[in-house]
Amino acid sequence: MKELLKKKVFAICGLVLGLMAGAAQAETVLIKGGKVHTLSDRGSFESADVLLRDGRVEAVGLSLDIDADRVIDARGKVVTPGVIAPVSELGLVEIGAATATNDSAVSGESIGSAFDPLPAYNPRSTLIPFNRAGGVTRALVFPGISLWGDSVGEPQRVFAGRSFAIKLNGDFDSVVAKDLAQKAYLGESGGQLAGGSRASAYAKIENALAEAREYRANKEAIRRGDWRELNHSLEDLEALQPVIDGERPLLVTADRASDMLWAIELAKAFELKLVILGAAEGWMVADQLAAAGVPVVIDAINNLPISFSSLGARLDNAALMTEAGVTVAISGPEYASTHNVYLARQSAGNAVASGLPYEEGLKSISANVAKIYGIEGGIIAPGAVADIVVWSGDPLEVTSYPEQVLIDGEPQSLVTRSTRLRDRYLRPQQGHDFGYKY
Repeated sequence: MKELLKKKVFAICGLVLGLMAGAAQAETVLIKGGKVHTLSDRGSFESADVLLRDGRVEAVGLSLDIDADRVIDARGKVVTPGVIAPVSELGLVEIGAATATNDSAVSGESIGSAFDPLPAYNPRSTLIPFNRAGGVTRALVFPGISLWGDSVGEPQRVFAGRSFAIKLNGDFDSVVAKDLAQKAYLGESGGQLAGGSRASAYAKIENALAEAREYRANKEAIRRGDWRELNHSLEDLEALQPVIDGERPLLVTADRASDMLWAIELAKAFELKLVILGAAEGWMVADQLAAAGVPVVIDAINNLPISFSSLGARLDNAALMTEAGVTVAISGPEYASTHNVYLARQSAGNAVASGLPYEEGLKSISANVAKIYGIEGGIIAPGAVADIVVWSGDPLEVTSYPEQVLIDGEPQSLVTRSTRLRDRYLRPQQGHDFGYKY
């Protein structure tokens, strides 16, 4: 009897402790009175409250009368989902010109579709808090292939490898999804890697996909060695299985309209989930992209023919493709798509100035990115992950800035190396020369 009573007491104590632990975790945050762009079916509110509980959005309402653990006064501010970078090398590169800090782009001969850059990911990169302070809460991280070096002109592989998604809280467990997509090079850059011809790059991708399909149908025989010799390793063919099964997108680079049409044909032949990166001339083939359900990732500021592949670049590219029904995601400027990926909002602002509807501009840097890759984030709706930014003003205006950034409902530090340097030297102490010799 005493033993039974003891067990009941322990059980009750365990239940109480469990409830206490759950209550401790379920912190509530109430964001009050801001102009809220939910980017969901509920649209936007001139003034609304957003309740967060345990890292999720619990409610969005005009006046939520709730006692929360933390209250953020957003009156006169703008509230949106956090910015999501559709393509970056965050955590793989620190200083592009310093080999020891650049794990983002390697020789094409050493990698392929099986290449996984995740072991090189550094969540403590200084670029993560820098971009977080610009309103970026999540990002897709892709490896790249160096187009320069000793092997320029020699045929190389055109598959860069696998990608993963991160949240920009700087924690060691900040990877939220692995093996999300494959990246491959078509168009001009693909031609450079494949020996100088776009057709060669196309053939390399087509051959890899065909062998992956062949491997899927004859896996046991191939693994036993009772099959013809294949051009790709078993590891590469395994890595391509989610792509040919339509479970993971294939991100291919292409700017020229004709290159995009060939990419669409490739996607039809292999029933791929295709995403096109670049699409400088996407407006020319917008109807075909929309009909094939192919989304694009673009640099919306790209309006100059920086190569023969982008002679048709124009500022209203995003507007024209969106009008045709293409899902458009906007990245940071191509020259700074990692170090300054937060500038995606400036690119989106330029797209809006050139005809893209305002809500679509916001979606292009958040909701559309989440939709393309099938990750969380990008909307403010009950049940959604609580990645939210409170802006000083219009987030698509360059003079606005984040006043609060929340990831999983947790307020994040907006201190960066840049702000520390600013604060250190903004008001230097009198008589302190900081080491300079006059």
